[in-house]
Amino acid sequence: MITSRNNPVKERFKVLLVYANSPMDNLMPVSVSSIAGALKKGGIDVRLFDTTYYKSHGMATGGGERSGSLHVSDVDYSSIGLKLKTTDVFDDFRKMAVKYGPDLIGVSTVETTHLLGLKLLECIRDLNIPTIMGGVHTIFSPTEVINEDVVDMVCIGEGERSILELCEEMKNGNDYKNIKNIWVKSNGKLYKNAKADLDDLNGLPELDFSIFEEQRRYRPMAGRLYRMAPVEFSRGCMFKCTFCSAPTLASTFKEQGRWLRYKAIPKIIKEIKAYIADYNIEYFYFVSETFLAMSEEMFEEFCYAYSKIAVPFWLNTRPETISFKRIKMLEDIGCHRMSVGVESGNEEYRKKMLKRNISNSRIVDACKIVSSSSIQLSVNNIVGFPDETIEMMFDTIHLNRQIDADSYSCSILQPYRGTSLYEYCVKKGYYDPNQLAIDLNVDSPLNQPHITSKEIRGIARTFPLYVKFPETEFDTIKKAGMLTSEGDSLFEKLSEVYFKRYMK
Repeated sequence: MITSRNNPVKERFKVLLVYANSPMDNLMPVSVSSIAGALKKGGIDVRLFDTTYYKSHGMATGGGERSGSLHVSDVDYSSIGLKLKTTDVFDDFRKMAVKYGPDLIGVSTVETTHLLGLKLLECIRDLNIPTIMGGVHTIFSPTEVINEDVVDMVCIGEGERSILELCEEMKNGNDYKNIKNIWVKSNGKLYKNAKADLDDLNGLPELDFSIFEEQRRYRPMAGRLYRMAPVEFSRGCMFKCTFCSAPTLASTFKEQGRWLRYKAIPKIIKEIKAYIADYNIEYFYFVSETFLAMSEEMFEEFCYAYSKIAVPFWLNTRPETISFKRIKMLEDIGCHRMSVGVESGNEEYRKKMLKRNISNSRIVDACKIVSSSSIQLSVNNIVGFPDETIEMMFDTIHLNRQIDADSYSCSILQPYRGTSLYEYCVKKGYYDPNQLAIDLNVDSPLNQPHITSKEIRGIARTFPLYVKFPETEFDTIKKAGMLTSEGDSLFEKLSEVYFKRYMK
């Protein structure tokens, strides 16, 4: 707990940022990069401790790159000199904290990595370094997080301006208990400050990737490693999917501004050019919940400006935003890959439960437009929705069988806090509100009377097999979905066939 004290002014204020992350989920994050950029611009010294390349840390966070699944092609990480770290993540973190001697430790987590973040803070608690925790899980559960003994402060909103203000007050030895967006424990009291107004994205500094080690800038895409960086186009989404936190974030911050915000194209292009020059980036991931939801005017302005850059990129969008004109324009400026969210193939369930009002025929037609172009298509799906049956999961499989894609991903539904499906699952008794969600590639956390988690896991791991193999082989695939030694052996054999036949 922080106690009031008059600190002398520090000439060099040091912040140790911690990115608690799933193993090998190796796309550099906007969140930590943006905080680092803001702090450095404000004259703060910043270091990063990143858990991404630790082979194991004893926490069930899952594996971000889904290595060993049918969703991604294997790549040779040794070609860039990357080896998973075999040392103890907690020992290494403590050593860094002792050597660097930070004035503040800031931890960013999502729900699946939150326990890892807390455990990291536990191992350095005796060093008496002030700590602050942020991220989407903290935004939705601030009281729970601030009550942790190892947490001194929480950030309940966007952190760029608030964390910088906190550092400046701490650096100058001033009282910092009344900064907007930050709750502070001090002398046995909790100071719960109001939310700050939302940021104008055009006023934020460039993302800082220098805090990451060199190999961290590489990410696999379609079987090849690229020096890849994210580019933030927007925050928020106009759609209301019940498995997504965006609608709740919009409601939570409605008094602070409009959650859905876009950066201006000149600002985006300036950042892109800087990332190429500073980090030799050769591939971009455009961060926007639904990229093609932008206005026609903005899209055309972007395509014209980006046509002069000629660096391949990848984006996410929804089927209803796809048109021949837009795909042709993206093709002309070097779009390499596009992920399209299908999620469920049962029309009634998708419309009523997921709030995605689009027909199966419209989904197929949209995907055909992408398939007929030079842009690689990845289709995203989810199984394990509440009340979803095996038959409904096969509706999703059969819909995907009508789509000619380069890859078919299948995640397992996690009822993240801040989503409508979380509230539904808790109300139905399918989910303990006190537990934390796990990685969407691991298991179903729902306790439903009509289906087991093993059945859901079996469908998820064999999903691409069902999509691409002839229906005459469905009985064999079903056996490969059994989580037994015999099922595992059969799954390995079918996987070899799948990679040879269908992976591009």
